[in-house]
Amino acid sequence: MSEELSLDQRIQLLAATDDVRLEFFVKSVKEHQSVWSLSNEEGFVMVETDDGDCVMVWPDADFAAQWAVEEWDDCEPVEISFETFTTLWLPSLEKDNITLAVFPNIEDEGKLTTAAEMKELLGI
Repeated sequence: MSEELSLDQRIQLLAATDDVRLEFFVKSVKEHQSVWSLSNEEGFVMVETDDGDCVMVWPDADFAAQWAVEEWDDCEPVEISFETFTTLWLPSLEKDNITLAVFPNIEDEGKLTTAAEMKELLGI
């Protein structure tokens, strides 16, 4: 997986099920030791779901950048190191009961995952 994804592979991932994108996200995070989100001068992008607030995360900058349009056109992809994600983000999200929208595609579909579930998936 360390090679660059082709355009066809990227399109296939975006069309894949939430569970397939979640699995890809976890493998990518473990391999590259980073997570990507969107941020602007006000901070990281948060969205409301039926289950409450959530923060969106992606496996790379290009997937995240696809969301930096319309209401988020002032946002840029920001890399979060694995260490920061696991030692600061996940405990904080868990404490504040904020969900992760993992690798949402352009149809607003993403796997909603708790911080505790993400810790388990990452093996921490």
